[in-house]
Amino acid sequence: MKKLMTLAAALVFTLSVAWAQDTKEKAKETAKQAGQTVDAAADKAGRETKKAGRKISRAAKNTKEDVKDGTNKALDKTDKKLKKTERKLDKSN
Repeated sequence: MKKLMTLAAALVFTLSVAWAQDTKEKAKETAKQAGQTVDAAADKAGRETKKAGRKISRAAKNTKEDVKDGTNKALDKTDKKLKKTERKLDKSN
């Protein structure tokens, strides 16, 4: 009877250790997957940030070009009016 109880206790202990090992492996796998998920999320956030930065840079460059074009048009208009005024003055003399 004592041998049977010892054998039963050993079997329970072996099953407990095996179950604990299985649980440990599952926990490790879950932690690994969580880490991969965090890495993927960080990579995506980095890509989105870079994309937004490029959009802002492009918008700033376009705005700079628009301002430059507007300034040039205004200067051209002013120059034409100035020349027209000079011609009128020359004709009046």
